[in-house]
Amino acid sequence: MAQKSNKGDLRLFNRNTFPIGTFFILFFLCSILMSFDYRHQILKKIRIEIPIIIDPINNLINLPINLFLESKDTFISKELLKEKIDRMEETIYSLSIQVQENQLLRSENNILRDILKLKKDFNIIGQTAEIILPEVKNGHSIITINKGFKDNIKEGSAVINNKGLVGQIINTSQRYSEIAPLTSKSYAVPAIKDNGKENVILYGNGNGEMEIPLFPGDTSIKIGDAFITSGVDGLYPKGILIGKVWKIQPTKSPKFNYILVKPFSQPTTFSHITVLNIKK
Repeated sequence: MAQKSNKGDLRLFNRNTFPIGTFFILFFLCSILMSFDYRHQILKKIRIEIPIIIDPINNLINLPINLFLESKDTFISKELLKEKIDRMEETIYSLSIQVQENQLLRSENNILRDILKLKKDFNIIGQTAEIILPEVKNGHSIITINKGFKDNIKEGSAVINNKGLVGQIINTSQRYSEIAPLTSKSYAVPAIKDNGKENVILYGNGNGEMEIPLFPGDTSIKIGDAFITSGVDGLYPKGILIGKVWKIQPTKSPKFNYILVKPFSQPTTFSHITVLNIKK
């Protein structure tokens, strides 16, 4: 059954007739709009204003992906910075070790130079050794060095360093020797004031100092006066520094004073010492 055409239908694609009137009207309107735009630059203004409206929309649309990329870059940067910091810390640690080694070498070099100068000044013949272990045995301070009788180290030998007198060898083995420091109670050394007068004997008191129990009260002495080895026993060369006076106390007898002497040499703070050969 054939369908009747509906006269009310829109004839949008009807090619039977050409809408010439409509064409001219639209052409005329377009010409007016173009002329108006050319004169007032309306389109240019619209183009300038449109991004202000569109950009926020684009930013909102791209916000998730931008946040993801930024967070990814941030995490990567943090990891790289952490690795860089770790490498720098390792480098700093390595450099600090090298600095300490250089300081130790410089200190040992200065000590050895002082020892060589001391040997030259006093015509000293002996063996240079290194302190490896300060310790206490039976309540007495003992210093262990890394040379023994195979290096011609003998018991009774005097020991010095670049600062002065250290002590005396009391025990030797093939590779090691033990020193009684000059402040131990078993130690005594003939001494003289650095002015060449007042021969005395200095005794270790076991407390890191030396003492003169009975020093003549009528003899001039003051804080800071230095004592050196007198050389009268033949064991120590004359002129080796021992210590300086740091305390003067009266005794029960007005004729004498009690003198405390602090040694110049602190053997545990210097690694090298020299063991003097015993003269025949």
